[in-house]
Amino acid sequence: MFKPALLLLALCLLILPSSAFSAGKGKGCFTAAELTAEREVRHGIFLREASRLCQGRFLADSAKSWDSFEQTNGARFRAAVARRAKAWKREFPKDWQVKQTHADGAIVTYARNYSVESAFCTKIEARLKEISKRGYAAFTNQTRMIRNEVAEDYKTCP
Repeated sequence: MFKPALLLLALCLLILPSSAFSAGKGKGCFTAAELTAEREVRHGIFLREASRLCQGRFLADSAKSWDSFEQTNGARFRAAVARRAKAWKREFPKDWQVKQTHADGAIVTYARNYSVESAFCTKIEARLKEISKRGYAAFTNQTRMIRNEVAEDYKTCP
């Protein structure tokens, strides 16, 4: 009598989808703090790539300027990356890393294939100078220009 019940339980466990055992269901949206983290990470990726593209072509120290800013604000960047990862894990539990890598890769590909002209590098230089002088608050302020892009990609929690 005990063995058939155990066998039935084992069969049920094999048949159930793996999502039945996940930690929980996502919210179906991102909080304001998570969207801010997403914007900060995206903007950081873009500025890193753009500073490297302009380095030596039109700007002498753009990569060094970005690296210095990133090092100075490492704790804030790590916090944004952690907040972002937590949201992605919640919303895409099965393949969050694949989806996040794809999203980041799209930003890198876009930045690396941008037409590098003097005007583009001048804008990057202005952004780097601003964040170097005014700090992380200026960086966060710059991220608001990509707010609509992030808001279009992810539903905002009420």
